[in-house]
Amino acid sequence: MIMLNGLTDKLAAELLLLAKSWLSPPKMETTGSGLHSEGYDPTQKAFVLAGRDASAPSALGMTLRATKESPVMNPVILVRNWGSSEAKIEIDGKPAPPGKDVRAGRIHGLESEDLVLWLRMESTTPVRISVSPVKARSIFPRRIGRLDPQGKET
Repeated sequence: MIMLNGLTDKLAAELLLLAKSWLSPPKMETTGSGLHSEGYDPTQKAFVLAGRDASAPSALGMTLRATKESPVMNPVILVRNWGSSEAKIEIDGKPAPPGKDVRAGRIHGLESEDLVLWLRMESTTPVRISVSPVKARSIFPRRIGRLDPQGKET
């Protein structure tokens, strides 16, 4: 049995949706050939997918089949073996850039790099989420050549 303790300023009735989303998470359906679903992990409170090849991550599509009995509330999605690519996220076909309501992070391991997504949302109806790899930007500035006396690159 998994137990969770915490503090909140919310009333018990306000926590019902959250409790239902953890105790009876919605079914997850996936599309995309480069990933397979490992289901919902109650110890992490996360939907887990695993990539087959980190050197060539593939886009993933998933539908969380939320209902009143199995709602979605602030889901966490863990994609094992994602690699170093950035992620472009869409929710129900609309872009969802990282910010206050969408967080993206990495778990760096010895043999793989995992992607972790947190989405601020509540729903009792199905939600479509797609994640596509985007080439990572270099942290190093481009190399510039020599400058001539007028300040132009040579």
